[in-house]
Amino acid sequence: MQRKFEVATYGDGQVYVNATTLTALPRFPDPTAQLAPGSLIAPMPGTVVRVAEGLTVGAQVAAGAPLLWLEAMKMEHKITAPVTGRLTVLHAGLGHQVQVGALLAVVEPT
Repeated sequence: MQRKFEVATYGDGQVYVNATTLTALPRFPDPTAQLAPGSLIAPMPGTVVRVAEGLTVGAQVAAGAPLLWLEAMKMEHKITAPVTGRLTVLHAGLGHQVQVGALLAVVEPT
């Protein structure tokens, strides 16, 4: 059986198929839009091999201060605080395996 469809798109972001209106969604939504400001996400898959001494939820951190170190492909990558503030979330712990885009921590600006 063969069916014929008429597909049209206009500048309004809608796709029209016969009498049905569809909204086109981005194939890969931006993950940063879903994160709180000050979120630290894993830039690559790896293992947390070091956590800054005394780093706990509620600790004050300075912008640029190293918080975590990830090992990926036999190299260590330093994860630093994006802003001066208070650490409100710490999901990464010593020895944790993380995937790219995983939320490691959140630093709330002060």
